[in-house]
Amino acid sequence: MITTPPLHGTLVRALRPASRCAMLCALLLAAASPALAAEATEGTCDPKGLLLPLRDEDPAVNKLLASYNLPPTPFRWRLVLQQHTPHYRVYHLTFPSPVKTPVPENNTVHAEYYLPAKMIGKQPAALVLHILDGRFLVARAVCRYFAGSGTPALMVMMPFYGPRRPTDRSLGGYYLAAPKRVFESMHATVLECRLATCWLQQRPEVDPQRVGLVGVSLGAITGGLLAGVDPRFARNVLVLGGGDPARILWHAHETHSVRERLEQLGYTLDKIREATVAIDPIRFAKRIDPKAMLFINARYDQTVPRDCTERLWKAMGKPAIEWLPAGHYSTSLYIPVILPQAHHFVRHGARPQAQNAQNALDKDAAEQ
Repeated sequence: MITTPPLHGTLVRALRPASRCAMLCALLLAAASPALAAEATEGTCDPKGLLLPLRDEDPAVNKLLASYNLPPTPFRWRLVLQQHTPHYRVYHLTFPSPVKTPVPENNTVHAEYYLPAKMIGKQPAALVLHILDGRFLVARAVCRYFAGSGTPALMVMMPFYGPRRPTDRSLGGYYLAAPKRVFESMHATVLECRLATCWLQQRPEVDPQRVGLVGVSLGAITGGLLAGVDPRFARNVLVLGGGDPARILWHAHETHSVRERLEQLGYTLDKIREATVAIDPIRFAKRIDPKAMLFINARYDQTVPRDCTERLWKAMGKPAIEWLPAGHYSTSLYIPVILPQAHHFVRHGARPQAQNAQNALDKDAAEQ
């Protein structure tokens, strides 16, 4: 039976529908600060001692891990100040991608680094992975909350997103032209995030042993893969994630055009599963300490099938899991509840004491 640890019940009760929406809007649409004069720094990240060879006792897993190994080659990076608030600063980070594609824009990794205004000593940090939508609203809300709460956060833009997108076509058009690029991009994201984590570990304000990750939806699927491949992530939160990306792609309404294109090319679900073996989080799940993982999923999710979540959860050794009484998109109403819980877990490796979310919601509804 699935263990359902409680959500932050006090917050649930306090956040009536109107106040939930107001807080959500404040988080997602935080006003930008006035334009800043460019403040840029450059340097070299030497991943020696951090980017260790990946190995596993299982020969099949070890073979899959080989494609994620990177040589500990130093790389140049550039950091430019974009925004400052009383609580944090936002920097734009760039460095060369270890994966070269025919799209020049894509060959530079872009990320946003949210640095708290006040910090004492080295602090835990979070790598944040975004959703399928290309506006980064949710990922930026996560980063703002973390930085405003004293925890540095680095959002990495996946291949072909944001400034990495081809100038002559849309993201969807680029993927539809060659659907295998969807799988290649997920693989490349893991390689790029391995380098981004080296950069984060070398920051003077970051405790290199306490870097975690937070992923939502696509970011949670990719985050589950990343955490299984690379053992450096200490405490991790996957929101609306699951395993078996082939089934998720085949099932989700959001990817129906890609599925139709794959069918035109003669692919079946089984063939897609064969093609995605190396990017399926389930394949690497046993490498994760279940105490280092928190799942937050939607009970009525029509995008990520429940069995995909449960298969990954079981493969990880049944870590803590929370089932929200919501769908994939209505989970956004719980952002004011999810954020403090995710932050607390990344910093402390535990969930705050609280009442069961369903009971709190029932009480909230009864009081309306």
